Amino acid sequence: MLDLKTTEALSAIKEIELQLDDVPLAEAERLRPAAQLLRAASLAVQDDRLGSFAIAAKYLRKGDTETNDYVATTLCRLGFWQTGQFDAFCSLPRHDPRLRMSKSRATCAVLDMYMEAAVSLEHLNLSAAKWLATDALSLARTAKVAAGVEALPATLLANVLYEEGSLDEAHTILRNRLPAINAQGSVESALRAYSILARIARLRMQRDLAAILLREGQALGERRGWPRLIAACVTERVLLLLEAGRPKEARRSVEYLERYVDEPGKARGTGSSDLSRYAVLARCRLSQAEAPCREVFAAIRNLYHDALERRDSYRGYKLAIELAGMLASSTEVAEAANLFSGVLRVGAASGLCQGFLEGGPAIHRLLGQAYEQAGNPGSADRELLPFVGSLLARWDACRSTDARSNAESAMTDILTERERDILAKISQGLPNKRIARTLEISPETVKSHIKRIFLKLAVGTRAEAVSQAMSLGLL
Repeated sequence: MLDLKTTEALSAIKEIELQLDDVPLAEAERLRPAAQLLRAASLAVQDDRLGSFAIAAKYLRKGDTETNDYVATTLCRLGFWQTGQFDAFCSLPRHDPRLRMSKSRATCAVLDMYMEAAVSLEHLNLSAAKWLATDALSLARTAKVAAGVEALPATLLANVLYEEGSLDEAHTILRNRLPAINAQGSVESALRAYSILARIARLRMQRDLAAILLREGQALGERRGWPRLIAACVTERVLLLLEAGRPKEARRSVEYLERYVDEPGKARGTGSSDLSRYAVLARCRLSQAEAPCREVFAAIRNLYHDALERRDSYRGYKLAIELAGMLASSTEVAEAANLFSGVLRVGAASGLCQGFLEGGPAIHRLLGQAYEQAGNPGSADRELLPFVGSLLARWDACRSTDARSNAESAMTDILTERERDILAKISQGLPNKRIARTLEISPETVKSHIKRIFLKLAVGTRAEAVSQAMSLGLL
């Protein structure tokens, strides 16, 4: 479990539990809680947070062993955080990272610090979030915990850097962690990594790269059984398709997501509210593009108020910006300006900027109006002038002619050097065995690389891979 090899761990746990009836009672009573808590930990990694919490809560503060108490406390804090029970989350102590500890306790301490950092981000305290994530990452490296565990604070640190506008730093952290996330990461790290990498690509006008990343994230969600990751990637893809002027494909994606969310048992362990929020947001984006109406605004407002009720001001801030843009694109101009003014104050106070830069032309117009308003003599918003001016400069720079001309310059980052070599051989019409001899690797390795290339380029045949690669400038 410390290496996040949950399949093997669960298999061993089942063997232990089958034999518990055949050992002395005292020994069984000692082993059963440990086995159950290991099962709870594996369920948490698999994103069955309700199942994990149900088990962990039984053993909280039982005091049978100190290690069991460590694990139960951490898993319960995780459950409280993920279900928005902030007071209950704060009522449980987090582990002191200054004490010398075993690898299992170090893992719990890293998770505790990660959760504290995540809560700080949700409360728009970026400096505390960055500090806690950095400390958690340092502890993870010192204690040599699993790469999948280390990815949690690393991706959260990248999230903060992204919101502060440090896109290159965020991109480097996430790209370096993707192999570990794909192999043994958690749904939380995958959610942050794929969504932020796709947003960075989108801001840099690399829409094809963003689409590939979202498709790869969705495929990972399907392999690992993570409905939240699938829903998040489809929701982001809807926005991408609408921006590219492909409403029919966007509609198909929305309909797929709604069917997916409604499938019996799909929300088991995850909670139906999380998945339904993605489906509602995707439908609102589509409806806004096709036929804006008050029902769309009401639905986004409900999502916004739900975020505030769960004390997730970060998600609320993002939704408020999106709602302001929708209102500004309709006849609700006054409400849009009023809402946007409040969000600007939040952004200026917290240091958040990327939410504004992700917006479309309506947000750009609102920024221009806010800048003009703040520049008026005696304006109550005058202190916002530098912040809004900086946002306008960054917004224009992201969408400049130079940025568009270099839009595909980073596409090669999506394929490794070996994958590009194999793709070149495929374009020459070479079969797998010939490619293997030429590159001095096994045919099975070639086959594995080709599967990976197909996944990244979202194609199903060698011909499609070559065609897609040529259109993206990879060949």
